[in-house]
Amino acid sequence: MPELLRGDGPDAPHAIRAAQVRSADVDQEAVDNLIFWIRWFGAALVVVQFGLNGPPFGRGMPYSRWWAAMPVGILVALQVVALVRRRARRSAVTDAWGVAQLVVDGLVVVLLLAMFTFDPGTALWGLLVIPVLEAGVRGWRGRALVTFGVLCVVYVGGEILAARLYADRVVLLDSVTYRLGILTILATCTAGLAGRLTEQIRRTTAAQEEAGRLRAVAVATRRMSSLDIPTVVRELTAAAQTLGFDDVQLRSRTALVEGEARPGEVTPSSEWFEATVEAARPAGYVVLAGEDAGLPLVEGEALVAAPVMAGHEVQALLVARHPRARAEDDAEALTLLAAQAGAALANALRYEEGRAFEERLAHQSTHDALTGLPNRALLRDRARTAVARSRRQSTLVAVMIVDVDRFKEVNDLLGHAAGDALLRQVAERLTEGVRVEDTCARVGGDEFVVVSADHDNGEAVLELARRLLESLNEPFPLDSGNVDIEASIGIAWSPDHGDDIDTLLRRADVAMSAAKERREGILVYRQSDDQRRALESHEQLTTLFQPIVSVASERLVAVEALVRWQHPSRGQVSPAEFIPLAEGTTVIHQLTDHVLDLSLESLNSWLRRGLDIQLAVNLSTRTLLDVSLCQRLESLLEHHDVSPDRVRLEITESTLLTDPTRAIATMHRLKEIGLRLSVDDFGTGYASMTYLKSLPVDELKIDRLFVSDMLRSTRDGAMVNSVIDLAHGLGLHVVAEGVEDQDTLDALCFVGCDLAQGYLVGRPMAAGALFAWAQARGDLGHRPDPRLSRARP
Repeated sequence: MPELLRGDGPDAPHAIRAAQVRSADVDQEAVDNLIFWIRWFGAALVVVQFGLNGPPFGRGMPYSRWWAAMPVGILVALQVVALVRRRARRSAVTDAWGVAQLVVDGLVVVLLLAMFTFDPGTALWGLLVIPVLEAGVRGWRGRALVTFGVLCVVYVGGEILAARLYADRVVLLDSVTYRLGILTILATCTAGLAGRLTEQIRRTTAAQEEAGRLRAVAVATRRMSSLDIPTVVRELTAAAQTLGFDDVQLRSRTALVEGEARPGEVTPSSEWFEATVEAARPAGYVVLAGEDAGLPLVEGEALVAAPVMAGHEVQALLVARHPRARAEDDAEALTLLAAQAGAALANALRYEEGRAFEERLAHQSTHDALTGLPNRALLRDRARTAVARSRRQSTLVAVMIVDVDRFKEVNDLLGHAAGDALLRQVAERLTEGVRVEDTCARVGGDEFVVVSADHDNGEAVLELARRLLESLNEPFPLDSGNVDIEASIGIAWSPDHGDDIDTLLRRADVAMSAAKERREGILVYRQSDDQRRALESHEQLTTLFQPIVSVASERLVAVEALVRWQHPSRGQVSPAEFIPLAEGTTVIHQLTDHVLDLSLESLNSWLRRGLDIQLAVNLSTRTLLDVSLCQRLESLLEHHDVSPDRVRLEITESTLLTDPTRAIATMHRLKEIGLRLSVDDFGTGYASMTYLKSLPVDELKIDRLFVSDMLRSTRDGAMVNSVIDLAHGLGLHVVAEGVEDQDTLDALCFVGCDLAQGYLVGRPMAAGALFAWAQARGDLGHRPDPRLSRARP
């Protein structure tokens, strides 16, 4: 336990009790200055006496003036020594030096009196008061009385001796008594005035010191409000040094946080830290000496420690050395400084935490959470800049799409944790393989994009692609062992393959798909490989809407958006032909965004014109697993001013089976946005019951294969009935697809199906035709079936 050296109780150590006895000591420098000038005043009086006792004013002195210069020389020598000590800033802090001065001053006065005893008219006996004044100024009341008594006895003895030696000298009792009376009065007044003077000096000095401490704390507090931790620590250290402390350190429980340790200094233990904190609690600081200091100290030094608080918790100790064991006044200021530092550090820490949180949010909005690479949004921003620069400098900017071919096998065989670890290692190798100025981004589950600018020719781009592919061909060490993967890289560069980033991305994706199909590793875009160029241009794509009605009321409650491709030569192309082709590349993202954009625009128009319905849109596997899906959906909803609960996203069972963990996580994020979710083609997959309990869905859509034959096939009818009962039991709605006759609709109504969709209800139609159809049916102004806006009980 550290030794508490505040001297505020009966158990205080002897050293501190001794320091309390000296608590009335005045500022030694001020006292020395006063005595210094008093002594010169006395010397001036002696010089005047010498002048008055020599010709032409006096009778002359019977001894050599060299003997007369002896006391003066002693006095001058004493003054010189005092001056040297003052210049060296060595105050009279010990009794020995003060007593030595008092003895010398008394000796000089005695010598002067002895020299002038032959002259009864001399007034040098008044010099007897000077040693008494000196003792009084130093606060030595007892020594002042002793000094006065000794000098009086010497003075009377000198008078008697002079009377015996000189015939013309007679000791007059009344004269001696008169002089001693005057001396007593002078000594008493001098001692009293000296006491008051010293007390005033002490108070003034203490007030000035306290003001200086407060000023130092105030200045440090103002400078520590910069909300910058290094600045707070620097100003804290500087202010502590201003207060007279050395080796200022900020220590935690186990280490030196700030400051410099002395050579060979060992960090105190955490037990020392806790014990010091406990000892400092009563007064806010503790003064340590000896072995309890925990750090090596010079003789006479003290170690002062003040806790730095953050709320009610001690975060650190402000530790500093003080040159005097009596350091309470400065320690109080150090405590105040530590308190201000704690508040400043807490504010700075909160500011830095807030700034770090904002930086994390900004980073998360532009970077992939798994790999830390830029996401699609940041990639497009950097790529636009690179393309613009390449135009000015007439250089190539290349876009490479890198696809990990066997990633699904790793996920299926080793688990998603291994898949995530593999993706992180792929990201690291790609980042290490490109230049600092290049951009490597993750844009999908196993897809990465590299944008590399400022190339002179295509061969330099191909060389970079070869290095990247070679790095990916090396085994990847995972916890379960080394894993070999294959990768395909598609390349497009400007200006040969396009002059904007969207075109370059699409054509690099075409090249990547061709490389993947041919297993060639690396391919540069060629127009002959672009079998999806019609999909790149949305001019040939149209969106139709098929009605969905309530089975009970036959009122229109929703429409499903369906994309169609009108080829200029082949005519109508079935979605079954081009959707799988689009799903094999990132074109599916652009296709989905295009359908959503047109559909939401139509929905907003219908809502404003009084057609109160919902919109259903299909999501492909690749779209659902795209990391930027949620952000894109929120942007589209905000752009078209459509509430999320107006939109239902339809997801097939096959999509869920591709990557269930990622798919379900994405579905939960979509639900948080407020979107409604539906399982499409329910009953055709192999894991319907396995995942249904964990899916955050609102609706099941029964596949048309079961609905169309439910009246002719007992098994299909039982299947439809079972799905409806199961969905209602889980609080879900049911939509029957492929309703093409009234008997089927009546049967669905009988078994309690909620919604129906099919040619009997209405064929897919354009947005304008749908509105006219709904208006003719009288559906305008009617709200959707209320069962659709809440879960079933």
